[in-house]
Amino acid sequence: MKKTIITAIAILGCAVAVKAQTIAAARAATIGSNVTIRGIVLNGAELGSIRYVQDPTGGISIYGTALSAVHRGDSIIANGTLTSYNNLFEITPVTFTVLATNKPLPTPAVITPNGMVEALEGQLVTINNGIFALGGGSFAGNTNYNFAASSQTAQVRVATTTTLVGTVIPNTSVNVFGILSQFCSAPASGCTTGYQLLLRDGNDIVNNSSIYITAQPTVSNITTSSFDLTWATNINGSNSYIKYSKDQTLATGSTTVSASPATPHTGSISGLTPATVYYAKVYSINGTDTASSSIRAYCTKSNSTGIIKTYFNRTVDNTVSTGTNAIYLNGLVDDTLIAYINRSKSELEIAIYNWDNSSSITSAVNAAAARGVKVRIVCDGSTAQSGMSTISAGCKYVYSPQGANYTIMHNKFVVIDVNSPTNSYVWTGSTNWTSSQLSTDANNVIIFQDQSIARGYKVEFDEMWGDTVVTSNPNATNARFGQFKTNNTPHEYVIGGKRVEQYFSPSDNTNSQLLATISTANTNMYTSNMLITRTDLAQKIASQTTTNSLATQVLLDDTTGFSTQFNYIKFGVGAANAAVDCHSWILHHKYVIIDQSNLASDPLVETGSHNWSTAGDTKNDENIVVVHDASIANQYFQEFTQRWTERTCSSAGIFENTNSMIGLNVFPNPTNGDFIVSYTLNTTDKVSISIYDFMGKKVDSKLVNGTLGLNTISISGNEYAKGIYLVEIATGNKKETKKLIVN
Repeated sequence: MKKTIITAIAILGCAVAVKAQTIAAARAATIGSNVTIRGIVLNGAELGSIRYVQDPTGGISIYGTALSAVHRGDSIIANGTLTSYNNLFEITPVTFTVLATNKPLPTPAVITPNGMVEALEGQLVTINNGIFALGGGSFAGNTNYNFAASSQTAQVRVATTTTLVGTVIPNTSVNVFGILSQFCSAPASGCTTGYQLLLRDGNDIVNNSSIYITAQPTVSNITTSSFDLTWATNINGSNSYIKYSKDQTLATGSTTVSASPATPHTGSISGLTPATVYYAKVYSINGTDTASSSIRAYCTKSNSTGIIKTYFNRTVDNTVSTGTNAIYLNGLVDDTLIAYINRSKSELEIAIYNWDNSSSITSAVNAAAARGVKVRIVCDGSTAQSGMSTISAGCKYVYSPQGANYTIMHNKFVVIDVNSPTNSYVWTGSTNWTSSQLSTDANNVIIFQDQSIARGYKVEFDEMWGDTVVTSNPNATNARFGQFKTNNTPHEYVIGGKRVEQYFSPSDNTNSQLLATISTANTNMYTSNMLITRTDLAQKIASQTTTNSLATQVLLDDTTGFSTQFNYIKFGVGAANAAVDCHSWILHHKYVIIDQSNLASDPLVETGSHNWSTAGDTKNDENIVVVHDASIANQYFQEFTQRWTERTCSSAGIFENTNSMIGLNVFPNPTNGDFIVSYTLNTTDKVSISIYDFMGKKVDSKLVNGTLGLNTISISGNEYAKGIYLVEIATGNKKETKKLIVN
């Protein structure tokens, strides 16, 4: 929504000089009219810069950066313009007066999911005796969850800013409390869908069981024949146990082992087969109540060599090597891939986003089928796939579904001979099988000689295929792509003595895993990425760098680097440490290197096909691996160092001083009150002044007439919450941005 610079300053004790109307009357007013309401605030900063206010007649949202001073339970008068933000009634820009604090909240209306309607928008509600569809998993930020009650289904939303992120999704009957909101982008008004219940914190979920899981099962002590599972509950149990099987449903061949009844609970599963995927569910009992997790996948260690190899298709800098030199394959990535395909003896699974006929990869795949290898291929259905045009009849294949429910099958992996400890391989990384991707665009490849991770990748492949039998045809009825997939693959492996994590999108909350990985950085962080379009990732890079005084460098491709997220990163890590690459070829990597020089920390690298975007996390079929090893991390650092050295443009031209000089200046900076924006023009064009908060939302804007020479405008900063803002000046084809710090 378009905001305007607020000239009135709202502070405690400064009354709004307009008589308050009921919220019901305000909601009935014409969009764009001025309204004044009085009520009790339902939330604080846990939902960001928005607040919901309720009185006996209804509820409504108000928005503004100054609302950081407003807390749950405050009684306020608020005045502003009535707007509709994706069909949510909102008052903005807003001035307000806090009349009292710590007032009791309104009693929530008890409803069923079908009772989520316009009349209750902006109000506290509760839905009782419901079940989360993904119970047993973990909450991710900015994510909606299906919640079933009374044979109806509601959407429950968890914001990134809440303390619920990373906590356990209840797997038993619960009551949920929250604020009824709406997000519906079409039609522009009058939408009757998109209602969602906003949870504020853990107190908005009330378990109906006396015992429930508070920490997800984690696996440890992985060997070829055993592993341990540990989890926590809110209280000690009278009994705890683990049920496991090779069957994903635990319906056949299941075995039960005891675990410690005291929390945290630990149970050991032994007598297992090497490199085998097992499914397990944990239970803790208190009287007649039982807490249980969802069924999760785990894998024993293999008898393979565990050798991990990395390759890069552009030059590397071996002068920063700590022992193992990174390998530059000069135009030979496809030849190397062909050599691995030629090693296949029994089984070959391929999942590829884009494959053209520029190399001999197709011939190698056909040759494998001709010598009796069972070949199965999953291709993205939205790309040309000219490399499939001459695929032989001996190869079975399927294209990913198309339509409004799907985006892209963006994987790039190969699984070779999954049943052979000595000849099992997984090939993955960022590169597609096209001439430019294989030889020109900057890409990386990582290869595991390990049967355990090969079996994990095969589980993912089988889910898209719709069958586990390698001789079967694809089964469209059972096949799952995109958001319809399940979290059914192992995530922890021990490969060659190294810890390796593996995640698939969108079933495995991959973005949350990326955030967790970045959070481990203690010394340094380097990322080379085609794009970063998620604000939470940009902010995590910036905040982790600032908090831990990291040596951080960020390199993005120039086709996607010009973004608000890049500004967040630049201001957090320093302009000299953030750059975009302006070569004619694409910087197609998707990796981050953590603490590669600090052996006392946890040196690691994360890579794969996963773009750091919302689509990559919530809709695309993607994969990532996280390798905890100093040598592998350093090999990627050798590649990063060369890309950083060769970059052809830096952050100097991004947002600041674009197209031509405006000479933007903001002072005093930092400020704790008024500040002045100055700029110089050589025309009399109109000038747009916009101010964004650190979440990227425009909080204020103004259009003014420019004059030749130096221009200045004074803006009151008293209404802004403490934090970092971006002040943007735009006129004609010129634009500049400066950081503003409000203390």
